[in-house]
Amino acid sequence: MIIDLEAWEYEWASHVGIRRFTERWTSLNAPWYQDSRMEDDRTAQVAAAVTELAVAKHTNQYWGGHVWPADQHHLWSDMADVGRNIEVRRVRSRRGAAVREKQLKRGLILWAGQPTPPEFRQVELWGWIDYDTAWSQGEPSGFDLGVRYIDRDRLVAP
Repeated sequence: MIIDLEAWEYEWASHVGIRRFTERWTSLNAPWYQDSRMEDDRTAQVAAAVTELAVAKHTNQYWGGHVWPADQHHLWSDMADVGRNIEVRRVRSRRGAAVREKQLKRGLILWAGQPTPPEFRQVELWGWIDYDTAWSQGEPSGFDLGVRYIDRDRLVAP
């Protein structure tokens, strides 16, 4: 399913992404990230925010577009991306979506989507799955024991 963003939705999600980028301006990436395989953080943050907004639009759930300083992340890390229990994964190049062990047993629903580059004005929503089920059915990432990937084929289509 393709979600088209209105101009004001695109602008707001881009603003949120840029704010997330500037709040992390001096932060270092986690050790498991491979810089050679990553896109620049500004682009990644905008794409993630656009994907969150697209899921909110499709599910008719609240999207706060939350932004906080990097040193306050621990205060808000349990907050859902959308509504009260939706965790959103923007997928860039893998066939599946990341599932993190640290987010288990919180009653989350995982939604995955892929925004269309380069402008990210459209998002292809891949679908959803119960978060804990995604973990149990996911494949190990190969580089981080706390991360698995759930195949797109295992998601419930939107």
